[in-house]
Amino acid sequence: FLVYKLLWAITHFIRYPLLITVPFPRPEGSGCKLCPRHWVPHRDKCYWLSEENQYWNRGHDDCSQRRSHLLVIQDREELVKNNLTGNQNPVWIGLNITSPGRKWTWVDGSPLNQTLFTVSGPAEENSCAAVKKNQIKSEICNTHYKWICQKEAVRI
Repeated sequence: FLVYKLLWAITHFIRYPLLITVPFPRPEGSGCKLCPRHWVPHRDKCYWLSEENQYWNRGHDDCSQRRSHLLVIQDREELVKNNLTGNQNPVWIGLNITSPGRKWTWVDGSPLNQTLFTVSGPAEENSCAAVKKNQIKSEICNTHYKWICQKEAVRI
Protein backbone atom coordinates (compact mmCIF):
# COMPACT_ATOMS: atom_id res chain seq x y z
CA PHE A 1 0.00 0.00 0.00
CA LEU A 2 2.79 2.42 0.93
CA VAL A 3 4.60 1.85 -2.38
CA TYR A 4 1.33 2.40 -4.27
CA LYS A 5 0.72 5.64 -2.38
CA LEU A 6 4.27 6.83 -3.10
CA LEU A 7 3.92 6.05 -6.82
CA TRP A 8 0.58 7.89 -6.91
CA ALA A 9 2.14 10.94 -5.27
CA ILE A 10 5.04 11.00 -7.73
CA THR A 11 2.81 10.73 -10.81
CA HIS A 12 0.34 13.27 -9.36
CA PHE A 13 3.04 15.88 -8.84
CA ILE A 14 4.49 15.26 -12.31
CA ARG A 15 1.06 15.89 -13.88
CA TYR A 16 0.34 18.97 -11.75
CA PRO A 17 3.70 20.75 -11.40
CA LEU A 18 2.17 23.98 -10.06
CA LEU A 19 0.94 22.22 -6.96
CA ILE A 20 3.50 22.79 -4.22
CA THR A 21 3.42 21.12 -0.85
CA VAL A 22 5.48 22.05 2.17
CA PRO A 23 5.86 19.14 4.59
CA PHE A 24 5.94 19.75 8.30
CA PRO A 25 9.28 18.84 9.85
CA ARG A 26 9.27 15.34 11.29
CA PRO A 27 11.06 14.31 14.45
CA GLU A 28 14.42 12.70 13.77
CA GLY A 29 14.12 8.97 13.22
CA SER A 30 10.46 9.06 12.18
CA GLY A 31 9.09 8.00 8.83
CA CYS A 32 9.31 4.72 6.98
CA LYS A 33 12.58 2.97 6.36
CA LEU A 34 12.91 0.30 3.70
CA CYS A 35 15.34 -2.58 3.31
CA PRO A 36 15.83 -4.74 0.23
CA ARG A 37 14.00 -8.06 0.02
CA HIS A 38 15.59 -10.77 2.20
CA TRP A 39 17.36 -8.17 4.39
CA VAL A 40 16.54 -7.77 8.09
CA PRO A 41 15.77 -4.21 9.29
CA HIS A 42 16.98 -2.89 12.65
CA ARG A 43 17.11 0.80 13.65
CA ASP A 44 18.34 2.68 10.56
CA LYS A 45 20.18 -0.28 9.03
CA CYS A 46 19.53 -3.40 7.00
CA TYR A 47 21.34 -6.72 7.52
CA TRP A 48 21.79 -9.73 5.25
CA LEU A 49 23.21 -13.15 6.17
CA SER A 50 24.90 -15.20 3.47
CA GLU A 51 23.71 -18.72 2.75
CA GLU A 52 27.11 -20.07 1.79
CA ASN A 53 30.38 -20.36 3.70
CA GLN A 54 33.44 -18.64 2.24
CA TYR A 55 36.65 -16.94 3.33
CA TRP A 56 36.61 -13.35 4.68
CA ASN A 57 37.66 -11.60 1.43
CA ARG A 58 34.88 -13.36 -0.49
CA GLY A 59 32.35 -12.07 2.04
CA HIS A 60 33.85 -8.58 1.79
CA ASP A 61 33.57 -8.65 -2.02
CA ASP A 62 30.04 -10.04 -1.94
CA CYS A 63 28.88 -7.25 0.38
CA SER A 64 30.46 -4.67 -1.94
CA GLN A 65 28.56 -6.15 -4.89
CA ARG A 66 25.38 -5.71 -2.83
CA ARG A 67 26.26 -2.02 -2.28
CA SER A 68 26.92 -2.70 1.38
CA HIS A 69 29.81 -3.71 3.62
CA LEU A 70 30.56 -6.39 6.16
CA LEU A 71 28.96 -5.72 9.53
CA VAL A 72 30.51 -2.88 11.57
CA ILE A 73 29.35 -3.20 15.17
CA GLN A 74 28.77 0.13 16.95
CA ASP A 75 27.52 -1.04 20.35
CA ARG A 76 26.66 -4.10 22.48
CA GLU A 77 23.02 -4.07 21.34
CA GLU A 78 24.07 -4.34 17.72
CA LEU A 79 26.34 -7.26 18.63
CA VAL A 80 23.46 -9.09 20.32
CA LYS A 81 20.85 -8.10 17.70
CA ASN A 82 22.91 -9.50 14.84
CA ASN A 83 22.68 -12.99 16.20
CA LEU A 84 21.13 -14.08 12.89
CA THR A 85 22.63 -17.56 13.07
CA GLY A 86 21.25 -18.55 16.47
CA ASN A 87 24.75 -18.63 18.03
CA GLN A 88 25.52 -21.92 16.33
CA ASN A 89 28.35 -20.99 13.98
CA PRO A 90 30.84 -18.15 13.65
CA VAL A 91 29.95 -15.42 11.13
CA TRP A 92 32.41 -13.02 9.46
CA ILE A 93 32.12 -9.35 10.36
CA GLY A 94 33.94 -6.30 8.96
CA LEU A 95 36.91 -6.33 11.33
CA ASN A 96 40.44 -7.39 10.42
CA ILE A 97 44.19 -6.86 10.71
CA THR A 98 45.99 -6.47 7.39
CA SER A 99 49.65 -5.82 8.19
CA PRO A 100 52.13 -6.37 11.04
CA GLY A 101 51.80 -4.02 13.97
CA ARG A 102 48.39 -2.80 12.93
CA LYS A 103 45.48 -2.93 15.25
CA TRP A 104 42.01 -4.28 14.63
CA THR A 105 40.30 -2.03 12.09
CA TRP A 106 36.71 -1.99 10.83
CA VAL A 107 36.07 -2.01 7.07
CA ASP A 108 34.86 1.62 7.33
CA GLY A 109 38.40 2.58 8.50
CA SER A 110 37.55 3.12 12.17
CA PRO A 111 39.63 1.42 14.88
CA LEU A 112 38.12 -1.17 17.22
CA ASN A 113 37.00 0.45 20.50
CA GLN A 114 38.48 -2.01 22.98
CA THR A 115 36.54 -0.49 25.87
CA LEU A 116 33.35 -1.74 24.17
CA PHE A 117 34.61 -5.01 22.68
CA THR A 118 37.50 -7.38 23.04
CA VAL A 119 38.59 -9.87 20.44
CA SER A 120 39.50 -13.28 21.82
CA GLY A 121 42.39 -15.09 20.16
CA PRO A 122 45.62 -13.92 18.57
CA ALA A 123 45.86 -10.51 16.88
CA GLU A 124 48.22 -11.51 14.10
CA GLU A 125 48.77 -10.30 10.56
CA ASN A 126 45.94 -11.39 8.26
CA SER A 127 43.58 -12.11 11.14
CA CYS A 128 39.88 -11.54 10.58
CA ALA A 129 37.05 -11.37 13.09
CA ALA A 130 33.96 -13.52 13.41
CA VAL A 131 31.08 -13.40 15.88
CA LYS A 132 29.96 -16.49 17.78
CA LYS A 133 27.74 -16.52 20.86
CA ASN A 134 27.86 -12.71 21.12
CA GLN A 135 31.66 -12.75 21.28
CA ILE A 136 34.16 -11.49 18.72
CA LYS A 137 36.84 -14.04 17.89
CA SER A 138 40.07 -13.80 15.92
CA GLU A 139 40.16 -16.30 13.07
CA ILE A 140 42.37 -17.14 10.10
CA CYS A 141 40.92 -15.20 7.16
CA ASN A 142 40.92 -18.26 4.87
CA THR A 143 38.49 -20.13 7.12
CA HIS A 144 35.08 -20.63 5.53
CA TYR A 145 32.18 -19.02 7.41
CA LYS A 146 28.98 -17.22 6.53
CA TRP A 147 29.05 -13.40 6.67
CA ILE A 148 26.76 -10.49 7.50
CA CYS A 149 26.39 -7.51 5.17
CA GLN A 150 25.09 -4.16 6.40
CA LYS A 151 23.71 -1.07 4.66
CA GLU A 152 21.68 2.01 5.55
CA ALA A 153 17.91 1.66 5.29
CA VAL A 154 16.28 3.94 2.72
CA ARG A 155 14.03 6.54 4.32
CA ILE A 156 10.87 7.45 2.42
